[in-house]
Amino acid sequence: MSLALADAHIHLADLLDRDPGFASRLSLSGSYWTACAASHDEVEWHRVEALREGLPPFVSSFGIHPQWAVWNNADFLALLARTGRLAAIGEAGFDFFGDRPERVRDEANEKAQTAVFEYQLELAEGLGLPLLLHLRKAMDLAFAYAPRLRRLPSVVFHSFAGTASDASSLLGRGIPAFFTFGASILNGNKRSASACASIPPERLLSETDAPWQPPRGEAFCRPEHLLPIIKGMATLREMAVEEVAELLLLNFRRAYGIT
Repeated sequence: MSLALADAHIHLADLLDRDPGFASRLSLSGSYWTACAASHDEVEWHRVEALREGLPPFVSSFGIHPQWAVWNNADFLALLARTGRLAAIGEAGFDFFGDRPERVRDEANEKAQTAVFEYQLELAEGLGLPLLLHLRKAMDLAFAYAPRLRRLPSVVFHSFAGTASDASSLLGRGIPAFFTFGASILNGNKRSASACASIPPERLLSETDAPWQPPRGEAFCRPEHLLPIIKGMATLREMAVEEVAELLLLNFRRAYGIT
């Protein structure tokens, strides 16, 4: 099946390490493909940029990830943002999943993550850039920052883990939110399925997060998993796959300001 495929969040450098042949397969797939490729340090950025020659056109994001809330790349991020190299700032946000000491929600970690988040939020506000949000066990903070988030052109909730009610409430607070869904749809996550089925269609995005968050039984996520994800979203929405794919591409362009 040849469709227009839009991947709202992918890690191309990490994917290259796991799957060196992915670029040639994408170029030969026969489907239209585009993506927003995330980077989190200067070395990764340059590795991703080097892939442009062998891939269909894609846009880029760069952020200080909350899992590594350090300042090493803050000046480089500001340079990229101010020179028009970015479609979005991020991943930025909060991660209190608790699987590592720096991801426990305690005073020190919350202070560190808040500092780098507010730096990135201020940059997005000042330059009118979209913000790509990473939130784990921190949905309350999206609501806390709602007065500032609604000033942005768009806010992409990467791998949205909230409820349908959360999404409705965020939109009701005036946040120009887009909600991405990936392999959780294939893995039978009931919360994701419910949210994906009920969120306004103009606010939906698809993503792989490749090579991370794989479908059950897979060692890692690949670009080829995007089509099954979109088919799963179409089933949940009771829509034709072609219609959903076109909708997701349109939403992708709106979310990242692509004209």
